[in-house]
Amino acid sequence: MQQPIEKPVGTPVDELDTPVLLLDLATFEANASRLADPARPARAEAWVHKTPAIAKVQVALPGVSGIAVRSVAEAEIFAAAGFDDIRILRPLVTPKSHRRVEAIATSKVVLEADRPLVGADWFEGAVRVSARVVGVPEPGRAILDAGQKAVGRDFGDPRLLGRTHCTAWAGSAEHGVVSFPADDSFAIGDWLQLVPTDLATAFALHDFVHATRNDVLEAVWPIAARGAF
Repeated sequence: MQQPIEKPVGTPVDELDTPVLLLDLATFEANASRLADPARPARAEAWVHKTPAIAKVQVALPGVSGIAVRSVAEAEIFAAAGFDDIRILRPLVTPKSHRRVEAIATSKVVLEADRPLVGADWFEGAVRVSARVVGVPEPGRAILDAGQKAVGRDFGDPRLLGRTHCTAWAGSAEHGVVSFPADDSFAIGDWLQLVPTDLATAFALHDFVHATRNDVLEAVWPIAARGAF
């Protein structure tokens, strides 16, 4: 299991070891509050981020009551974290899965659609993977320490935050690549942020998400339901 090198709360975000999954809390909270509708009760799609601490922020919003997951194992993990209104988005196909759901005695578990799902679009622009330049082998091309195992590429390559004139792609398992025009430059050690194309994939690739505010570390949250298929 990935074990982050311990950094105290208040550490500047660009001093965290890379690659690392980041959640900008100000952006996340602003998006979530804007989209929450008290007149239209909804469930938070906790299967996207698989993180109880994030789900707690979501269900505290007006109009959001309960979460949605995609497996019995995810339901068990979120129930153990104190969530008591859980919808499983997939049918239970074995007697054992029914018994496991029945064993979550303190939670209400539903299988049928009962309210809209919200959540995936709340992370727009809030989730990032930080990286550093580890090589500039030729003009116009930089190598990063964050590749497919840090950002994923199933639904497309990431984009480089704040540098729209550059093109990023996941590259190999361990290294990403950025191409840049002649009027730009990169140097070894430069700190960058990549925006993943698919949030669920990005969270599935990390054991922890580093929550930041005003560019400093506020908390490190385990992605507890990672791998709970």
